[in-house]
Amino acid sequence: MAFRLAFGGYVGVLLAGIVASVLALTDRPSIVVLGATVVALLSGCLVAIALARHAGGLAVWLGGTRGRRSAIVLLAGPFGMATAASLVTAFPSRFTNATLGAGIVVAIVGAVLGWMAQSRAVNAVTGDEPAATWQWQPPSSPKLDAVLLATWALLGATAAASGDWAESMLWAGLAAFWVCSSLVEGRWRVGSVGETPEIRVYDAGLVKQRPYTRSLVSWSDVSHVRVREDELVLDRGLFDVRFDRDELAELEAIRAEIERHLPDGVPSAVAE
Repeated sequence: MAFRLAFGGYVGVLLAGIVASVLALTDRPSIVVLGATVVALLSGCLVAIALARHAGGLAVWLGGTRGRRSAIVLLAGPFGMATAASLVTAFPSRFTNATLGAGIVVAIVGAVLGWMAQSRAVNAVTGDEPAATWQWQPPSSPKLDAVLLATWALLGATAAASGDWAESMLWAGLAAFWVCSSLVEGRWRVGSVGETPEIRVYDAGLVKQRPYTRSLVSWSDVSHVRVREDELVLDRGLFDVRFDRDELAELEAIRAEIERHLPDGVPSAVAE
């Protein structure tokens, strides 16, 4: 049900953003633009929820590849381009505000939808019980997070006080995205709600279980595994996976378990 609501919200804000952007170019009163935007939001949301209900494999399909998850977020791109164009042309300011606001919301909701879909796809692939699990402490920097949020909040409030709503929305959007990514990556956690962060080894690959999401490192993507200077490294091209001993205490035991699951032809781990 949570995925259906997220998918409905995503389609709703996408449609509402298009309607608001188009109407912002007309001379219609703001109340009319707002009403039409709300109708588009609710209509798109309801239709998308119904579609997701009948398309049972939609979540797994969307979350199955990095490209599909990225495409969800990249649909915010046209709003960004429209915003950039409005800054160098004679478009009204409400068009700039509409396209910028729509782009920010679509990107954030799309990212959340992609994270949820990825977790569903991982569940579908790993269905069985894990061969081994270890408690994991996702890397975090609470002080840096607090400083960034306070800075963005101050900048947003300052811009709003001066009447620059576009800049205010930009800073507010950055803060909102940072909060969402912090929760998704396990840097923040709401009390004891959610799963205990763990590293899980399955036949399909290694799963990073965060409090609210999970991701999979497929064994077929790993070209080498090693322990080096108190760091476990799974080489996989541009997207290496690394764990410090502060995150995982038993690096050697994890390395040995991973070796037993790697396909033939992958080099054995080397302690360096």
